[in-house]
Amino acid sequence: MGCCNSKDTKEPKESKEVKPDPVPEPEPVKQVTVVETPDAPLSPKHRSTTVVVDPRIERTRAVCAHNSTCPFRYDVCTVVGGDVKCYFADGIVYRIEKDGVWYLYNDSVDYEAHVEVRFGPGSTITAGDMALETEKTGWICGHCVLYPLQTLCCASGTPNGYKVNITVKPLSEEYRKEACAAANHTAESETDAVRSLVEDVTDEEAVLCRCVESKTPYVDLTFPPNADSVARAGKDSRTLPLMAMMRPTQYLQENKRMSANDFVGPAIPMCLDQGSLGDSWLMCAAAIAAEDEAVVRNMFALGSPEEKVVGAYRVMLNKDGWWHNVIVDDYVPTMSHMPVFGRSWDDPAELWPLLLQKAYAKVHGSYASVTGGDTLQALVDFTGSAMYRFDMEWEEAVTDASKAHSLAEALVQFSSAGASIVLSTPGIHSKSYLGCKQESDPAAFSAHYAEVGLRTGYTYYVERVVIVEKLHVLFKVRNPWRSSGKWAGAWSYGSQEWTQNPAACSLCGVQEDPQDCTFWISWDDAAQYFDGGGVLFSSTGATDYRVKGVFQETIPSAILEITAHESTQVLLTLSQPDKRGVDFKECSSLFAPIMLTMSKKEGSLQRVQKNTSCNPANPSENFNFIVGREVAMWVTLEAGERYHIVPRMHHRGILVPYNRPYVMGLISMNDLKGHVQVEAKQLESDSSAFTNYIAYNSEELPSVEVECQMHLPGKAPVTYVSATVV
Repeated sequence: MGCCNSKDTKEPKESKEVKPDPVPEPEPVKQVTVVETPDAPLSPKHRSTTVVVDPRIERTRAVCAHNSTCPFRYDVCTVVGGDVKCYFADGIVYRIEKDGVWYLYNDSVDYEAHVEVRFGPGSTITAGDMALETEKTGWICGHCVLYPLQTLCCASGTPNGYKVNITVKPLSEEYRKEACAAANHTAESETDAVRSLVEDVTDEEAVLCRCVESKTPYVDLTFPPNADSVARAGKDSRTLPLMAMMRPTQYLQENKRMSANDFVGPAIPMCLDQGSLGDSWLMCAAAIAAEDEAVVRNMFALGSPEEKVVGAYRVMLNKDGWWHNVIVDDYVPTMSHMPVFGRSWDDPAELWPLLLQKAYAKVHGSYASVTGGDTLQALVDFTGSAMYRFDMEWEEAVTDASKAHSLAEALVQFSSAGASIVLSTPGIHSKSYLGCKQESDPAAFSAHYAEVGLRTGYTYYVERVVIVEKLHVLFKVRNPWRSSGKWAGAWSYGSQEWTQNPAACSLCGVQEDPQDCTFWISWDDAAQYFDGGGVLFSSTGATDYRVKGVFQETIPSAILEITAHESTQVLLTLSQPDKRGVDFKECSSLFAPIMLTMSKKEGSLQRVQKNTSCNPANPSENFNFIVGREVAMWVTLEAGERYHIVPRMHHRGILVPYNRPYVMGLISMNDLKGHVQVEAKQLESDSSAFTNYIAYNSEELPSVEVECQMHLPGKAPVTYVSATVV
């Protein structure tokens, strides 16, 4: 974000550009060579009663336990147990030795492994699925190509030393074409069937209705299951390889197909696998959203069993400040009958992670368009709420103990008020005080994080912020992602810091590791791994009103006039079109400097009370235009007072002949009806309200009809046109 002052003496700063995640293009050929040589029953009064376990806790512990014992990411190896050896630091190829038999397993969906195995002279070896031949030197040699998720019985017997040479390559185009042909032909046929069924009908609701009535498998004609939905040629900066578009009923094992659904158990952060799209920021947002299960379930609340039968789901998203009931089919990109992008790691029949990712890709044009971004912005799109980043405050606190304590106290207050706190590690393009350290050796920088189980360019949920006797600031962080490392430094579970500080142990309730993927870390250590973070303000269960308008040059087509009958706290928001997925030649590809102003009626004048700032919890008396996607502020409307809520745009945001749309939001944890009256009004273009005066004339303003939206908890948003908003 950036800002400019009220008198135009400064240029509006550009918002901080969020660089894309490292593009997970197939890596160069990898090669590795390995050379080795060879009681009594209890009485009734002592019997325990049944303990009811929270399903979320139960699933969390089960996932964590499985993660600790299962070395595989995709976990479809056909061999269970045995001695497992990994040939690469990031997995991919494994050798499993069980009962004297050697197996090879390719635990990837993007690579083929070319394997050469050589057993030393004197080895007693029987061939499995790999052909073997004996050389004149006595070495027994075999070759094979291991394709994605394939398990191969290599050989059995007793080796007298061996050598293994493995070369990993990206899948060839020829292999992809052959592997994807049948599935993509089915997808194309089902798409044609829906087109024939609906003929010239283009309305998505009408198309879905006909599919449900005729029991025709639903295909989203606006985001069809083909290569264009994955990456738009000539529009997206990324290209992605060919993949097989499949439904869960096609790629799941037969015993799982009937149970496929958006939810098949409690939604938890640990069930997500981010896949290989390169949208870790988005999948981090999904994991953080799952911290409050109601947030995730609310996004899917409008789907019906009849629609799911034909493969249609609904996802509620807030795009450009406006609620959208996004309809998607259940086709997703796969390879070897495995979703390539986001998925549920522990139960493949659970679809909400991949459906959420698909819906988000749809509203932005393609899967390729959602690579690289800010996790907090995605959370705003999921919840319709507001956020702010404290990266600057965090960096200042690193060198100033007093600022560190002030930041910690603020985070404690935010957390106590129900807001979500997150911390971020530096991404590959980061220029922060930590990010600049990776320039000399990015691989070593990432390895430094991997040692403690963290990943660069990721955002993590902070479950608690605790200040112990003004001496220690502790963060309880959740790491839901599979990793070989784990935080074992100061304040880790079982460390001496807990026994040395009984007050901290009591305050934090730390007795033993709860096996929920959390860890405790001090401020000093957190500052060495995280380079910032942010706050998402809670809006779960809120009453939410939206009003559309348009800036004609800098003049808004509508403002809000609010008369408060009872004192009410509200969150006011102002959104402009997102530039994600937009062609850079379009006017909306640039953000304008925007601001929201609240004034209160005093006699014949309206006097400015508050303006938005970078922090919604701390509105400003100054006129600060923010170059960003949205701005917001918490305010209290006092009983008996009349207010104006005026959307503002700086003149440096004018792009002729573009009239920039905007959306105002009015969000409250209370039912606003009967508490406030909200009318859409129109200010004259020559009003002093647009020249940064702290007071302007408050004559009776003309009403104007606007497009409004009311979104009540658990219900579909209702759109209406009226001058009366509430």
